[in-house]
Formats: sequence, structure tokens, C-alpha cells
Amino acid sequence: MKKIKFLLTFIPLSLGILIYLLYRSRKLFYYNFIHLFNINGYIVLARESAHIYRPLFPTWVIYSLPDGLWLFSVGSLILLCRNRYFLHLIWFLFIYLLTILQEYLQKFFGGHGTAVGTFDKTDIIAFTYAFVTIVLISLVFRKIDNKFRYKENLYIELSENIFYTLIFFIIGILPNML
Repeated sequence: MKKIKFLLTFIPLSLGILIYLLYRSRKLFYYNFIHLFNINGYIVLARESAHIYRPLFPTWVIYSLPDGLWLFSVGSLILLCRNRYFLHLIWFLFIYLLTILQEYLQKFFGGHGTAVGTFDKTDIIAFTYAFVTIVLISLVFRKIDNKFRYKENLYIELSENIFYTLIFFIIGILPNML
């Protein structure tokens, strides 16, 4: 079960970062890491190769799918393999509502070139699909087999949720920074 949780957490997150690196502006914060690790040449080569395939992707794949993948990753990290499922579902619902609120705040305070970002209804749709999908997947996994769930106390589970939320918040906010 832990392998599935790992795959459902890090593959979508990695795919979203890959989309950012290959198809989004080079002014995004992720490119600071590329320069830091001195791998700019490899990324430029990958971007040039990927540029050929750009017409195959609709704009929502480039601009909204990474946000949905990020929320899906957060949900899989929080909801899978937990004993107190309802508590974690409430926590994840809170995160989902914060992302929707943040998107609406972009409508009034954001725009191109700001750290807040730009409002897009397609992002809200991507967030909603991600939320519903991971909740359904977690319910299926929860019903399949309870013996793989590890037991933790409530304090550890809550502190892990707060820690994971902060980490994913930082990862999610980085692309919007200049």
C-alpha cells in the first residue's frame, strides 16, 4: 500500500513539474533551481525537443493540469493509508477550499507578473476533478483491505498533515513566484 501511495503522490507531482519545466515560461521560480544545479543546458535541450509536441496539447493541459496534479498529490498523501479517514478528509476539504479561495483572490488581486497569479476558471475545474478523483480512489482503497493500514496516534497524524501541507504549499506556490 505504501508503494501505491508513493506512486499516487509523486508521479502526478513530478508530471506537473515536468509540464512547468517543458512548456511554461522560463521566468518561473523553478528555473532558479535549474540555474542553481547548473543543468540549464539539459533543460533547454529538453524544451527544444518538447516544443515539437506543444501543438498536440490543449492549453488547459499546460496551464491548469499541473495545478490539478498538485492537489491530487496532496490528497493522496493525506487520504491514503489513514486510520482516521474522516478527520483527514475534513483536512483535505479545507485545503481544497483554500485553493479555490486562492484562485478567486487572483481574480481581484492577481494578474500577469504578480506573485498572486492569474484567475482561471479551468484551474477551478482541475482542482475539483482532482479533489473528487482522489477522494473516490481513497474510498476504494479504504474498502479493499484494512490490514495494510498502519496505526498511528492522532497527534502524529495531525502533525504529519500539517507538515505535508506546508511542504506541498511551498511546492505549489513556487511556480507563481518571479
